Amino acid sequence: MRPDELHTRTCRVVTHGRRTGAEHVVTVWFVIIERRFYAASRHGLRGDWLQNALEAGSLEVRSAKGSWQGAATLAAPEEIPQVLDAFAAKYRQHPSIIAAWRQDPPVFVRADLG
Repeated sequence: MRPDELHTRTCRVVTHGRRTGAEHVVTVWFVIIERRFYAASRHGLRGDWLQNALEAGSLEVRSAKGSWQGAATLAAPEEIPQVLDAFAAKYRQHPSIIAAWRQDPPVFVRADLG
């Protein structure tokens, strides 16, 4: 299965602790746009998993259908409107959250999944 065929509501992001090296797993909402994975960090740049991913330069995405690794960076500002549109389409049952994100976008991580 390719990452762009992943149609679940959530997935798990796996990183490793910056100091301990211990596996750190969080469940996130996500979208995939042109084989790029995007997820929002609820705690912005203070999010532990996000800090782990950015320091390592990579993260792993897991679902019941498979596991993928990719280079992790912050989504570029010019990507944010398209990312928000993709989240709005996928999570349309949560319009108040998406509206709040449009007013004050969260920090999005981007991973290029091979």
